Amino acid sequence: MTQDIPLEEKSSAATLSDMEIFVFPELMYSLVLANIASPRLWAWRDLEWFAGVREMRPKKRLQRLRQHIMDNYTFNLDLETWGLTRQEVELKRFSPFIPPEDVSRSNALFGYQGDVYYYDIDIRRHFGLDKYDGSVIPYWKTETVEAMDAFRYKEGHVAGAGECVSLAGLYAAAAFVVCGLPLESIYLMATPLHSQNFVDVDTGILTNNRRLVTRAMWSNGTVISQQARRALEHERVTIVSHSTGWIHLLYPEATISPSAYSDFSRKLAGFLVPPEDAADKRLVVPRLPDAGRVRFVSGGEPLGLAPDMTRDEVVSRLDALRGTNRAAALAPYAAHDLSRTESAPFVKAALERSPVSKGALAGLGEGEVVERLRALGGDSIYDGPARLAQPDEVWNFGRGDGLEKCLVAANALGGTEIRIADGVAHLMDGERMLCSFPTSKTAVREHVIPLKY
Repeated sequence: MTQDIPLEEKSSAATLSDMEIFVFPELMYSLVLANIASPRLWAWRDLEWFAGVREMRPKKRLQRLRQHIMDNYTFNLDLETWGLTRQEVELKRFSPFIPPEDVSRSNALFGYQGDVYYYDIDIRRHFGLDKYDGSVIPYWKTETVEAMDAFRYKEGHVAGAGECVSLAGLYAAAAFVVCGLPLESIYLMATPLHSQNFVDVDTGILTNNRRLVTRAMWSNGTVISQQARRALEHERVTIVSHSTGWIHLLYPEATISPSAYSDFSRKLAGFLVPPEDAADKRLVVPRLPDAGRVRFVSGGEPLGLAPDMTRDEVVSRLDALRGTNRAAALAPYAAHDLSRTESAPFVKAALERSPVSKGALAGLGEGEVVERLRALGGDSIYDGPARLAQPDEVWNFGRGDGLEKCLVAANALGGTEIRIADGVAHLMDGERMLCSFPTSKTAVREHVIPLKY
């Protein structure tokens, strides 16, 4: 199946920006699966905080998870972290996959502003974009659990962090790995400006950034509940993603199980009905993708992941599914695992979508670039001998393995390939070596990585 996935989609899995997930909806679940396979997340099960968590009632399990996320992560959505791009650049990039006018009508970065609420707050000013011309938009990249953890190394942060899609992906994966909830009970919802989950336990629970919202909380009239209500009150739901597949506001086909989508739609609508004693009695009717306008098609072989599996069993199952399940096929690209993927998609993302590190090194001489990179820490934020950070992750978090540093240098100095030999990564321009750094990423599939794709 990986041969059937376009290079642009596989490359998008490496950066996972909000706009990329909008165009390639399979990517939302590839992030969830990348986190599910991550040893970093499985280590949570050994924490004293989660001792006995699977013996608790499902709602209590999620409350325990919420407190861990509240204690260890903050919400981050600034313009500087992942840098800026332009609407025309991205519309041209995505034009083979979705008409530009459809993107503009449905995506917040390209013109959609929702109903009157978003016009009232002036959405570009709200996000700080008003200081740039109207074509400038941010790369809001979705973070894996490793990148979320790495924010503690970034100036101004003392804990992990992530944006709303990152937090939704983390909640979904941790609910399965740590809390032992079946993936079938977890639905991820994306609106043009937000992402949250509906978990089918008890009378239903919404995840909203770092918090959980129960049915009683939804209608209690507090500031927190008003913030939680905002997206479903004022926006259409663009994508619903599930273990069985997805449905998208624009695409004529959907891969989600029709029965699962019907159950979700019914239960979410019931969750949003205010109880008789509610302080806030406003009824919110979710504007979900219309099941009547799509053709349901197979999403491939079922994932077949169960909460009682070990991590080795989960990883083996995902490897076995790569030829028959698109989300599983894309998961190693989202995980930046170059032992399981070819290098071209990762390199394409690294060289085309790294504005922060490019800007920081722009105009510097060869020696200055190398010295700046040598001054960074030498450890990757990704565990293991084959998972790599993108250049802007290296720069933002002030550390990187030598192979990762060579990719950062390639953005500033050019080059034709990176060669790995005897524990050293060399950035080459033909037969001329531009720089070299020691590397522990020696289990990557290719030891000669072309800087073209």
